[in-house]
Amino acid sequence: MNSRTVTITKTIIAALLFLSVIFTASDIYAATVRLNKGTPVKLKFDTATKISSGILVEGDSLDIILVEPIIVDDAIIVEAGAKGKAAVAEVKKNGRAGKPGFIKVQFVSIEAKGAFQTEGGVPIMLSGDIEKNGKGKKTLSYLFIFGLFIKGSNGEIDKNITYTAETAETLKMISE
Repeated sequence: MNSRTVTITKTIIAALLFLSVIFTASDIYAATVRLNKGTPVKLKFDTATKISSGILVEGDSLDIILVEPIIVDDAIIVEAGAKGKAAVAEVKKNGRAGKPGFIKVQFVSIEAKGAFQTEGGVPIMLSGDIEKNGKGKKTLSYLFIFGLFIKGSNGEIDKNITYTAETAETLKMISE
């Protein structure tokens, strides 16, 4: 090999090393997006569970699913289908004399799904709740002698409706 060939070979190797350092450095600096507090999130409940004041108790956990992707600056931050949690915050059973039941469910969190993740892999915290009262049958209970034995209906949340919650905090989302 002559000296010119050696020089060209060294130059090519140096250029390749330089390019590999640049591309490796760009992988280290992944894209970040800020997911602001109050960003709307469209959710549904898992259809396997009946959400009723007659069945659930305070503290019970419910599965939720993200219906629409969370989008920030035209980028999908969390893909539809991401799983999350809600919790039963308050329950009052229906009772005699036509007393209706009541249930309140709070949205808790959603897991990041897709190209972006939260720092430390923590779930995205949510805020928002749903309340439902059952129907009272107080008048009916007063009309009949056995009215004390007539119960109101349970508070039930429709699991087939899309509900809107919000992100509870501002998070930095990092692309993988």
